[in-house]
Parts: sequence; structure tokens; C-alpha cells
Amino acid sequence: MYRLLLVFVLLSVATAFVPAPLAFQPSTTALSAKHAMKKAAKGHNAYRPKKSRPSDKNRKPVVYELTDIKKPAEYTVKGE
Repeated sequence: MYRLLLVFVLLSVATAFVPAPLAFQPSTTALSAKHAMKKAAKGHNAYRPKKSRPSDKNRKPVVYELTDIKKPAEYTVKGE
């Protein structure tokens, strides 16, 4: 009687670790995103104020003259 009870207990414990069959097949691809979102600079540019005045729309970029700046030497040989 004791052995039969022990076998029954061991079988019930062993069946607790068997996974239950699934009612549906899980997908192999992750589809958690509903829609693509704009990233970084694209997102910030989308929410900037729109140019409505003609003076804003026709404005040309400022041209900076860089004639005053002299480029330093990249390498200087001090001696051999």
C-alpha cells in the first residue's frame, strides 16, 4: 500500500513539470510595434513651427566669410 501511494505521489509531481499544450501557435517574429516612429532629428523636425510668412519662406542662408581664419600647420618638425 505504501509503495502504491509513493508511486502515485511521484507521478503527480512529475506531471506538474510537463508543459500544457498551447491552444495557438506562437509567432516566430516579434510584431509588437503598431506603427513606425520617427527617430531623433526627424521627429524633432516634424514638430518645429511651420514657416507661414513669405519673408520666412524666401529667406536665404547667411554666408559667413572665413577669410580671416588661417589654418595652423598640422605637423611641426622640431629637429632630428
